[in-house]
Amino acid sequence: MADFIQLFVNGLALGSVYALAAIGFVIVYSATGVVNFAAGQFVMFGTFAGVAMLANAGLPWPVGYAAALLAMAAFGALFFITVYLPLRASPVVTVIIGTVAVGIVMQNAALLGFGSWPFRLASPLDGMTIDIAGATITAHAAMVVIVTALLVGLIWLLFYRTALGIGMRAVAQDVEAARLMGLNVNLLLALSWVLAAVLAGIAGLLLGPMWFADVNMGDPIALKAFAATIIGGFGSLPGAIAGGLFVGLTELLGASYLSSAYKDLIAFVVMVLFLLVRPQGVFGERIQDRG
Repeated sequence: MADFIQLFVNGLALGSVYALAAIGFVIVYSATGVVNFAAGQFVMFGTFAGVAMLANAGLPWPVGYAAALLAMAAFGALFFITVYLPLRASPVVTVIIGTVAVGIVMQNAALLGFGSWPFRLASPLDGMTIDIAGATITAHAAMVVIVTALLVGLIWLLFYRTALGIGMRAVAQDVEAARLMGLNVNLLLALSWVLAAVLAGIAGLLLGPMWFADVNMGDPIALKAFAATIIGGFGSLPGAIAGGLFVGLTELLGASYLSSAYKDLIAFVVMVLFLLVRPQGVFGERIQDRG
Protein backbone atom coordinates (compact mmCIF):
# COMPACT_ATOMS: atom_id res chain seq x y z
CA MET A 1 0.00 0.00 0.00
CA ALA A 2 2.85 2.37 0.84
CA ASP A 3 4.36 1.84 -2.61
CA PHE A 4 1.04 2.60 -4.28
CA ILE A 5 0.61 5.83 -2.28
CA GLN A 6 4.09 6.96 -3.23
CA LEU A 7 3.52 6.16 -6.91
CA PHE A 8 0.09 7.80 -6.83
CA VAL A 9 1.40 11.09 -5.39
CA ASN A 10 4.35 11.11 -7.81
CA GLY A 11 1.91 10.43 -10.65
CA LEU A 12 -0.25 13.33 -9.51
CA ALA A 13 2.83 15.57 -9.44
CA LEU A 14 3.86 14.56 -12.96
CA GLY A 15 0.27 14.82 -14.15
CA SER A 16 0.04 18.30 -12.65
CA VAL A 17 2.92 19.42 -14.86
CA TYR A 18 1.21 17.91 -17.91
CA ALA A 19 -2.03 19.63 -16.85
CA LEU A 20 -0.34 23.04 -16.71
CA ALA A 21 1.14 22.51 -20.16
CA ALA A 22 -2.26 21.35 -21.44
CA ILE A 23 -4.00 24.40 -19.92
CA GLY A 24 -1.62 26.67 -21.84
CA PHE A 25 -2.39 24.58 -24.92
CA VAL A 26 -6.14 25.09 -24.41
CA ILE A 27 -5.89 28.83 -23.66
CA VAL A 28 -4.07 29.50 -26.93
CA TYR A 29 -6.38 27.23 -28.92
CA SER A 30 -9.51 28.75 -27.40
CA ALA A 31 -8.38 32.31 -28.12
CA THR A 32 -6.82 31.86 -31.55
CA GLY A 33 -7.93 28.49 -32.95
CA VAL A 34 -4.24 27.58 -33.27
CA VAL A 35 -2.75 24.35 -31.93
CA ASN A 36 0.61 25.45 -30.51
CA PHE A 37 2.98 22.60 -31.30
CA ALA A 38 5.78 24.53 -29.61
CA ALA A 39 4.05 24.05 -26.22
CA GLY A 40 6.63 21.47 -25.13
CA GLN A 41 9.47 23.83 -26.02
CA PHE A 42 7.74 26.52 -23.95
CA VAL A 43 8.04 24.21 -20.93
CA MET A 44 11.65 23.43 -21.84
CA PHE A 45 12.39 27.17 -21.99
CA GLY A 46 10.80 27.55 -18.56
CA THR A 47 13.12 24.91 -17.13
CA PHE A 48 16.20 26.51 -18.69
CA ALA A 49 15.06 29.95 -17.54
CA GLY A 50 15.23 28.49 -14.05
CA VAL A 51 18.67 27.06 -14.77
CA ALA A 52 19.86 30.46 -16.03
CA MET A 53 18.49 32.42 -13.08
CA LEU A 54 19.12 29.96 -10.23
CA ALA A 55 22.12 27.87 -11.26
CA ASN A 56 24.04 30.22 -13.56
CA ALA A 57 23.21 33.64 -12.10
CA GLY A 58 23.00 32.29 -8.54
CA LEU A 59 19.89 34.27 -7.63
CA PRO A 60 17.99 33.31 -4.46
CA TRP A 61 14.85 31.19 -4.94
CA PRO A 62 12.12 33.86 -4.83
CA VAL A 63 14.05 36.30 -7.02
CA GLY A 64 15.21 33.59 -9.42
CA TYR A 65 11.70 32.16 -9.85
CA ALA A 66 10.22 35.63 -10.38
CA ALA A 67 12.93 36.53 -12.91
CA ALA A 68 12.38 33.26 -14.80
CA LEU A 69 8.62 33.85 -15.00
CA LEU A 70 9.12 37.46 -16.12
CA ALA A 71 11.41 36.17 -18.85
CA MET A 72 8.73 33.67 -19.92
CA ALA A 73 6.08 36.42 -19.98
CA ALA A 74 8.33 38.52 -22.20
CA PHE A 75 8.93 35.50 -24.42
CA GLY A 76 5.17 34.92 -24.74
CA ALA A 77 4.68 38.54 -25.86
CA LEU A 78 7.59 38.23 -28.29
CA PHE A 79 6.14 34.99 -29.70
CA PHE A 80 2.80 36.75 -30.27
CA ILE A 81 4.42 39.72 -32.02
CA THR A 82 6.93 37.86 -34.18
CA VAL A 83 5.13 34.58 -34.95
CA TYR A 84 1.37 34.76 -34.48
CA LEU A 85 0.66 38.35 -35.48
CA PRO A 86 2.43 38.28 -38.88
CA LEU A 87 0.74 34.94 -39.74
CA ARG A 88 -2.65 35.81 -38.27
CA ALA A 89 -4.34 36.42 -41.65
CA SER A 90 -2.91 33.19 -43.07
CA PRO A 91 -4.73 29.84 -42.97
CA VAL A 92 -4.64 28.19 -39.53
CA VAL A 93 -2.45 25.39 -40.83
CA THR A 94 0.18 27.99 -41.78
CA VAL A 95 0.25 29.31 -38.21
CA ILE A 96 0.49 25.76 -36.86
CA ILE A 97 3.46 25.06 -39.15
CA GLY A 98 4.96 28.30 -37.88
CA THR A 99 4.72 27.08 -34.28
CA VAL A 100 6.41 23.82 -35.30
CA ALA A 101 9.23 25.73 -36.99
CA VAL A 102 9.71 28.05 -34.02
CA GLY A 103 9.72 25.05 -31.68
CA ILE A 104 12.66 23.64 -33.63
CA VAL A 105 14.41 27.03 -33.47
CA MET A 106 13.83 27.16 -29.71
CA GLN A 107 15.28 23.69 -29.25
CA ASN A 108 18.40 24.56 -31.22
CA ALA A 109 18.75 27.90 -29.43
CA ALA A 110 18.72 26.05 -26.09
CA LEU A 111 21.31 23.64 -27.49
CA LEU A 112 23.58 26.54 -28.49
CA GLY A 113 23.07 28.36 -25.21
CA PHE A 114 23.29 25.49 -22.72
CA GLY A 115 24.86 22.58 -24.60
CA SER A 116 23.70 18.99 -24.88
CA TRP A 117 24.53 17.90 -21.33
CA PRO A 118 21.49 17.76 -19.03
CA PHE A 119 21.25 20.03 -15.99
CA ARG A 120 19.62 19.32 -12.68
CA LEU A 121 17.50 22.17 -11.38
CA ALA A 122 17.52 22.00 -7.60
CA SER A 123 14.30 22.34 -5.62
CA PRO A 124 13.92 24.74 -2.67
CA LEU A 125 12.62 21.68 -0.79
CA ASP A 126 15.53 19.37 -1.65
CA GLY A 127 16.00 16.60 0.89
CA MET A 128 12.65 17.18 2.62
CA THR A 129 10.18 14.30 2.76
CA ILE A 130 6.68 13.65 4.08
CA ASP A 131 5.53 10.34 5.56
CA ILE A 132 1.98 9.28 4.60
CA ALA A 133 0.78 5.86 5.82
CA GLY A 134 4.28 4.47 5.65
CA ALA A 135 5.00 6.00 2.23
CA THR A 136 7.83 8.50 1.88
CA ILE A 137 6.80 11.38 -0.36
CA THR A 138 9.23 14.06 -1.46
CA ALA A 139 8.17 17.50 -0.33
CA HIS A 140 8.74 18.76 -3.87
CA ALA A 141 6.14 16.34 -5.29
CA ALA A 142 3.62 17.52 -2.72
CA MET A 143 4.48 21.13 -3.52
CA VAL A 144 3.88 20.52 -7.24
CA VAL A 145 0.36 19.21 -6.55
CA ILE A 146 -0.46 22.06 -4.15
CA VAL A 147 0.92 24.78 -6.46
CA THR A 148 -1.02 23.36 -9.41
CA ALA A 149 -4.24 23.27 -7.40
CA LEU A 150 -3.73 26.91 -6.37
CA LEU A 151 -2.99 27.93 -9.95
CA VAL A 152 -6.13 26.19 -11.21
CA GLY A 153 -8.16 28.15 -8.67
CA LEU A 154 -6.51 31.43 -9.70
CA ILE A 155 -7.13 30.70 -13.39
CA TRP A 156 -10.80 30.02 -12.65
CA LEU A 157 -11.04 33.33 -10.77
CA LEU A 158 -9.31 35.13 -13.65
CA PHE A 159 -11.63 33.81 -16.33
CA TYR A 160 -14.92 33.92 -14.43
CA ARG A 161 -14.56 36.70 -11.84
CA THR A 162 -12.53 39.46 -13.55
CA ALA A 163 -13.29 41.82 -16.43
CA LEU A 164 -10.01 40.84 -18.06
CA GLY A 165 -10.87 37.15 -18.01
CA ILE A 166 -14.38 37.77 -19.29
CA GLY A 167 -12.88 39.78 -22.15
CA MET A 168 -10.51 36.92 -22.99
CA ARG A 169 -13.44 34.49 -23.01
CA ALA A 170 -15.39 36.87 -25.26
CA VAL A 171 -12.51 36.93 -27.75
CA ALA A 172 -12.39 33.14 -27.61
CA GLN A 173 -16.08 32.95 -28.42
CA ASP A 174 -16.19 35.46 -31.29
CA VAL A 175 -13.34 37.78 -32.24
CA GLU A 176 -15.40 40.08 -34.47
CA ALA A 177 -18.19 40.46 -31.92
CA ALA A 178 -15.61 41.24 -29.22
CA ARG A 179 -14.06 43.91 -31.47
CA LEU A 180 -17.48 45.46 -32.14
CA MET A 181 -18.07 45.59 -28.38
CA GLY A 182 -14.98 47.80 -28.06
CA LEU A 183 -12.57 45.22 -26.65
CA ASN A 184 -8.88 45.52 -27.47
CA VAL A 185 -8.66 42.18 -29.28
CA ASN A 186 -4.92 42.30 -30.00
CA LEU A 187 -4.12 43.01 -26.36
CA LEU A 188 -6.34 40.16 -25.16
CA LEU A 189 -4.84 37.76 -27.71
CA ALA A 190 -1.35 38.80 -26.61
CA LEU A 191 -2.31 38.17 -22.98
CA SER A 192 -3.45 34.67 -23.96
CA TRP A 193 0.02 33.88 -25.31
CA VAL A 194 1.67 35.51 -22.29
CA LEU A 195 -0.47 33.49 -19.88
CA ALA A 196 0.29 30.27 -21.77
CA ALA A 197 4.02 31.06 -21.63
CA VAL A 198 3.91 31.82 -17.90
CA LEU A 199 2.04 28.58 -17.18
CA ALA A 200 4.61 26.70 -19.26
CA GLY A 201 7.35 28.45 -17.29
CA ILE A 202 5.81 27.35 -14.00
CA ALA A 203 5.48 23.82 -15.36
CA GLY A 204 9.14 23.89 -16.39
CA LEU A 205 10.29 25.14 -12.99
CA LEU A 206 8.26 22.46 -11.22
CA LEU A 207 9.42 19.74 -13.61
CA GLY A 208 13.12 20.61 -13.46
CA PRO A 209 13.83 18.93 -10.10
CA MET A 210 11.87 15.81 -11.17
CA TRP A 211 13.53 15.47 -14.60
CA PHE A 212 16.94 16.53 -15.80
CA ALA A 213 16.77 19.77 -17.79
CA ASP A 214 17.53 18.65 -21.33
CA VAL A 215 17.08 20.42 -24.67
CA ASN A 216 15.07 17.43 -25.97
CA MET A 217 12.60 17.37 -23.09
CA GLY A 218 10.03 19.48 -24.95
CA ASP A 219 8.91 16.85 -27.45
CA PRO A 220 7.66 14.21 -24.96
CA ILE A 221 6.01 16.93 -22.87
CA ALA A 222 4.19 18.28 -25.94
CA LEU A 223 2.96 14.79 -26.82
CA LYS A 224 1.69 14.18 -23.28
CA ALA A 225 0.00 17.59 -23.16
CA PHE A 226 -1.60 16.93 -26.55
CA ALA A 227 -2.84 13.52 -25.37
CA ALA A 228 -4.21 15.11 -22.19
CA THR A 229 -6.04 17.74 -24.24
CA ILE A 230 -7.55 15.14 -26.58
CA ILE A 231 -8.71 12.96 -23.67
CA GLY A 232 -10.10 15.86 -21.65
CA GLY A 233 -11.51 17.78 -24.62
CA PHE A 234 -10.14 20.59 -26.76
CA GLY A 235 -11.25 23.98 -25.47
CA SER A 236 -12.02 22.66 -21.98
CA LEU A 237 -9.92 23.79 -19.02
CA PRO A 238 -11.37 21.09 -16.70
CA GLY A 239 -10.63 18.60 -19.48
CA ALA A 240 -7.00 19.72 -19.65
CA ILE A 241 -6.63 19.24 -15.90
CA ALA A 242 -8.32 15.83 -15.85
CA GLY A 243 -6.45 14.68 -18.94
CA GLY A 244 -3.08 15.79 -17.57
CA LEU A 245 -3.62 13.98 -14.27
CA PHE A 246 -4.78 10.86 -16.10
CA VAL A 247 -1.69 10.81 -18.33
CA GLY A 248 0.67 11.37 -15.39
CA LEU A 249 -0.93 8.63 -13.29
CA THR A 250 -1.01 6.09 -16.12
CA GLU A 251 2.64 6.81 -16.92
CA LEU A 252 3.87 6.21 -13.37
CA LEU A 253 1.53 3.36 -12.46
CA GLY A 254 1.96 1.70 -15.86
CA ALA A 255 5.75 1.81 -15.58
CA SER A 256 5.61 0.26 -12.10
CA TYR A 257 2.90 -2.37 -12.44
CA LEU A 258 3.21 -3.26 -16.15
CA SER A 259 6.52 -2.37 -17.73
CA SER A 260 8.53 0.80 -18.27
CA ALA A 261 8.59 -0.12 -21.96
CA TYR A 262 4.80 0.33 -22.09
CA LYS A 263 4.42 3.28 -19.71
CA ASP A 264 3.20 5.56 -22.49
CA LEU A 265 1.06 2.96 -24.24
CA ILE A 266 -2.05 3.22 -22.06
CA ALA A 267 -2.43 6.99 -22.38
CA PHE A 268 -1.96 7.00 -26.14
CA VAL A 269 -4.26 4.00 -26.65
CA VAL A 270 -6.92 5.83 -24.64
CA MET A 271 -6.29 8.94 -26.75
CA VAL A 272 -6.80 6.99 -29.98
CA LEU A 273 -10.00 5.44 -28.59
CA PHE A 274 -11.32 8.90 -27.77
CA LEU A 275 -10.49 10.09 -31.28
CA LEU A 276 -12.46 7.16 -32.68
CA VAL A 277 -15.41 7.07 -30.28
CA ARG A 278 -15.69 10.49 -28.62
CA PRO A 279 -13.43 12.98 -30.43
CA GLN A 280 -14.71 15.88 -28.31
CA GLY A 281 -13.15 14.31 -25.21
CA VAL A 282 -14.60 13.78 -21.74
CA PHE A 283 -15.83 17.32 -21.22
CA GLY A 284 -16.43 18.18 -24.86
CA GLU A 285 -15.57 21.43 -26.57
CA ARG A 286 -17.37 24.51 -25.34
CA ILE A 287 -16.52 26.70 -28.31
CA GLN A 288 -17.08 26.35 -32.00
CA ASP A 289 -14.31 24.66 -33.94
CA ARG A 290 -12.55 27.28 -36.01
CA GLY A 291 -9.87 25.05 -37.48
